[in-house]
Amino acid sequence: MLKISQHVLFISGLQIGYLLLSPPSAWAKSDTGMLSIERKYETAVKSEVVPGISAAIADRSGVLWSKAFGLADVENSVQMTPSHKMRIGSVAKLITAAGMMRLFEQQKLSLDTPITKYVSTWPKKHEPLTLRQLASHTAGVRHYASTKEFLLNQPFKDVTSSLSLFKDDPLLFSPGSDHEYSTFAYSLIAAAMEGADQKRDFKQIITQEVFEPIDMQETAFDNQADIIALRQRPYTVKNGILFNAPQSDHSYKYAGGGFIASAADVARFAVAHSFPGYLSQESLNLLFTKATLDDGTILPFGISWMIDFDNYRERKYYINNTYAQTMMASFNNVAMHSGGSNGGLTMMILCIEHSRAVTVVKNVDNEYSADVFLLALESLYHFHSKN
Repeated sequence: MLKISQHVLFISGLQIGYLLLSPPSAWAKSDTGMLSIERKYETAVKSEVVPGISAAIADRSGVLWSKAFGLADVENSVQMTPSHKMRIGSVAKLITAAGMMRLFEQQKLSLDTPITKYVSTWPKKHEPLTLRQLASHTAGVRHYASTKEFLLNQPFKDVTSSLSLFKDDPLLFSPGSDHEYSTFAYSLIAAAMEGADQKRDFKQIITQEVFEPIDMQETAFDNQADIIALRQRPYTVKNGILFNAPQSDHSYKYAGGGFIASAADVARFAVAHSFPGYLSQESLNLLFTKATLDDGTILPFGISWMIDFDNYRERKYYINNTYAQTMMASFNNVAMHSGGSNGGLTMMILCIEHSRAVTVVKNVDNEYSADVFLLALESLYHFHSKN
């Protein structure tokens, strides 16, 4: 049973606070370590190619720290605020997975049933594939074929119609035999969720099964035609110069990359996955267990979530960064996801052990001076090291 009292959300008797009863900004002013980290954000947005950044940290008690830096709209000199709705890119996949697991708990779908049970328009010529494989990127459904497809500005009337972009293309491999990241896999998941529920479309399912239970009032579908309060302005960098990001219609990929949200909403969403309440322990175990290929190869992904820092430790940007390696090594149980969008870049990290999460979003793509992973990691580590 869910109830909201004194700005704190309770699910099944467990507390997932969405606002501290005392202002987080006032708390942070006495924290010299956090002030030092804030200066790094302030330095980042001084760059002519980094308009704005929004960041937040939450735990079970609520939002511990939330702050915005720079501009949400350069042309009109609109300051970024913690309530601005940012393009979170592929972090949308976690929101879709949460809705899918709610339907799983309602016994409306199976993770291991062939997808054709739920999506009658999926071509029979393809080898059988499942929701579990789609969500762990092991189904063989392709990703974007080009930048043009990533920036597609074509409206689709519904989820099923968007499948026309890829449903007739051959699978990249036999389902379960390999791993290839795919946003289109999540469009198929969305169609399956509609087929499994039958009474609600994807937007209704996500609204009723994710946004409302977690009280995500600062999250929305990124429909370019809608008037949405406090929607960020997206930017891109070309040849070192800042430009408005091109118009793109996200109706073909809501499930895999089409949400906008405040950093605080995303952080609270993550925290809700660190203990049973919003989802059952069985569902959480499924989300955070690393997927295994048919040959026994263990992958860095569970169901949607990237598990541990293995994927980051060996990256060329961090492998020789002693401080980054030390911070990553200090966490025992983490899950995360990044999000690259047309006009934005996001990093969200959840420390499952301490029910604490961070989200950092900048409203610009193709820009590398402001590393959202390092900013997120150091911000979360600051609270982690105080335990």
